[in-house]
Amino acid sequence: MRILLAGVAAIALSGCSFLGLGGNHDYKNYGYNAHTGDYGYQAHTPAPKPCQSNQCLSRWNLEAAVGPSFVVGGDAVTGDKANIEGLNNISMKDAYDTGFRAELGGSYALSPNRKITGNVFLDEAQSDGVQDWGTVAGEALTGSLSDYKSYGAELGVRQYFAPRSGLILKSVRPYVEGKLGAAHLDDVRIQGAELGGAAFSAVDIPFTESGWVGTAAGMVGVETPLTKYSTIALETGVRYTQGPKSDNSVLAPGFAIAGTNNGGSRTSIPVMLRGRYRF
Repeated sequence: MRILLAGVAAIALSGCSFLGLGGNHDYKNYGYNAHTGDYGYQAHTPAPKPCQSNQCLSRWNLEAAVGPSFVVGGDAVTGDKANIEGLNNISMKDAYDTGFRAELGGSYALSPNRKITGNVFLDEAQSDGVQDWGTVAGEALTGSLSDYKSYGAELGVRQYFAPRSGLILKSVRPYVEGKLGAAHLDDVRIQGAELGGAAFSAVDIPFTESGWVGTAAGMVGVETPLTKYSTIALETGVRYTQGPKSDNSVLAPGFAIAGTNNGGSRTSIPVMLRGRYRF
């Protein structure tokens, strides 16, 4: 999955030029309309001077996005790495509900079809409740993990393709984007663990530590003008977040379920509604 994300990011960062898509040559005959947000055909020869005839490129943009984040990969519990046999792997998808993601940031236009982007984000998912961890000494072990909470920042490059007429909308502009960043993950604990129906521990068991990890994402979307100075976009893609450091303060070597906390990486598919206001 990391190789796939790296490939998607590389395509976006390169501008897909090797495919003949989205390179600057696609826009050599397109002018930017600062009143509508459209990139329309520039028929003037020679072209108007900068900031005349509404053909000015707005460099700075304020952006915000929000939407669900669907977990599709990664193990929350690594039973196959435990000290004892009989424990199960529990996927991130099973351990957590559909998440929520929000972003706030900005972008800077290098050219009419390429932007440098930056944002801060909040990404959270609630625990899906009690899970079957397998058996210890013939007894069923159950428990849940605390909620998944993270915040961080990302930098990226967004590459727009030529605008197209929409069936309902006046025009749409497809784009791809590659992002790299860092996320701070809250610590995770095992809650309400029971062995054979009896409490396995009187307190929550530390599972993974809080700390910073790397992130990578490859996104695709379509954007359309909303008002004179704003646009709205619908985007999706694949995002990978590295796993946190195991907390072995209790789950030390020799403990029955030690090794179950060696996962925690997360692959998700966000579906975001993104607004952009240009200055």
